[in-house]
Amino acid sequence: MPTRKETVWFIALALPLSWAVGAWWLMDERRIILIRLLMCVPAFVALGCAWAFRRETPRAMGLAFTGWRPWLLAMVYPWLMILFCLGLAYGWRAVSGTPDFIRLQPEAYSYRLFGGPSARGIAALGLLAVKWIILLLPWLLVALAYQSHWPDRLKAALPRSLAWLHHGFRALLFIPTLLLHGIFPGELGEETGWRGYLVRRWASRPLMAAALTVPVWASFHLPIVFSSTQKGHPVLNTVFLLSIAASAVPFAAFYLWSRSIWPCAVLHLSWNLWNPVLLGDVYLGRPSFFGGQVRIFNGEALFGLIFNALVAAWLIRAWRRRPATAA
Repeated sequence: MPTRKETVWFIALALPLSWAVGAWWLMDERRIILIRLLMCVPAFVALGCAWAFRRETPRAMGLAFTGWRPWLLAMVYPWLMILFCLGLAYGWRAVSGTPDFIRLQPEAYSYRLFGGPSARGIAALGLLAVKWIILLLPWLLVALAYQSHWPDRLKAALPRSLAWLHHGFRALLFIPTLLLHGIFPGELGEETGWRGYLVRRWASRPLMAAALTVPVWASFHLPIVFSSTQKGHPVLNTVFLLSIAASAVPFAAFYLWSRSIWPCAVLHLSWNLWNPVLLGDVYLGRPSFFGGQVRIFNGEALFGLIFNALVAAWLIRAWRRRPATAA
């Protein structure tokens, strides 16, 4: 099947199914598990399309470890965004003379690690950093296992009659992820679909990959704008969707650079972990380390849009200078 038709099928299935789960969640926003399920819909559709159209197995998405540099930059990228937003926020506060635009409020943020004692302020950030590393370790395990071809080595070592057991071994590699991330590992689910399938299909044409994922990934987030914390703010929701759209470009760049879903998932998890904690939770409206006009300086608000748009513009310029290869 031509790549264009595969793309149409994937988008035509992934978006409506995601929106259906989103509508189900909007009936009772306390069911956070439905948000995690929604995030995994692109993976389910991608895996189904990959097998139906090309008989591809999940490892075709890019499950092997492909070097430390993409992983480390994926962990650092959200912090670069946070520092940019904080610098812009404090700059605006100084120029405008509005001290309430942004304020440091560490005492407002508390965190409890795996049901342990609650901590506040810097100590709470320390506990969250521990959780961050713990959540990344299962992914590193799978990536290293595929880099070293452990499942293939097991298959080769087994008698032919038992060779099927290597499929069980592949499944066991993901058990730690399911235990720590839940039955629906959302960030990994999204990246398997949007980057591991959609961007991969257009890897030889980065501009096309970006042009597809920019509107599609923003559209995927439409149920959020109808949530109780975001509905009734059309301008802010427009900026929110534009920020998500712009961020699709650096996410695509991470996949095109690494040819692996892991750095993309690491970036996604790091973003979802640190952005709401430091710059405000625009999804649930919970207190964060910095208070004030969080709907302006958040990483998924105006200042985040500026940061992502600048990075996206730089990447698009670089891709335009690079000759495209045949799709």
